[in-house]
Amino acid sequence: MENLSTAAKNPSFEDETTQPFGSSCQTGRLQSIPAAPTEHEPAAMGAPTVRRTFTFTSAVTGENVTATCMPGCTVDHKADSNTPEHPHDIYCNIPGTVGELPLFGPLCDTGNPEDFRFLSWQIESRPFSARPAERLPFVAIEAIDDHYIEYLDPDTLEMVIGRLQKRVESLRKAHAQLVNVRTAYLNLQEMAA
Repeated sequence: MENLSTAAKNPSFEDETTQPFGSSCQTGRLQSIPAAPTEHEPAAMGAPTVRRTFTFTSAVTGENVTATCMPGCTVDHKADSNTPEHPHDIYCNIPGTVGELPLFGPLCDTGNPEDFRFLSWQIESRPFSARPAERLPFVAIEAIDDHYIEYLDPDTLEMVIGRLQKRVESLRKAHAQLVNVRTAYLNLQEMAA
């Protein structure tokens, strides 16, 4: 006999792809995966980390679902608890640093330099995501205004950092070459005049 998920037998019930690791609706199906401590909430040696939980009403099933918040999360989940929510809309967030880059040129809507968010980051988790990798805390880097590199686990983030370091070295070479090319170009313009 085929092992069908509960959702396949009863379409109104949420299956394991819409439940977070360790949620009360998954008891016996999935084990809780503890999140790593953050600098906002350091774990004491030998002491268990206190985890925030909240309950919301699933807009899909109408059932109450208890969720465990990511350590260090700054989201006020009262709004999630007060109104029925679709599980995939539930998320946790730890804000990181926000960088800005003043740019001038075709990206700007005005004739003046505009500040663009640049290489900002945050730590997120989406405990009810259909993608298991999103259920664990991950980093999202905003490369520039609303253009993200998302779902970075620790190993992938380390790879991105290494690539960024190499790209910075390459950009330094491009800067030196640009200075030389512009100087030569301006010298040609002066000679032609």
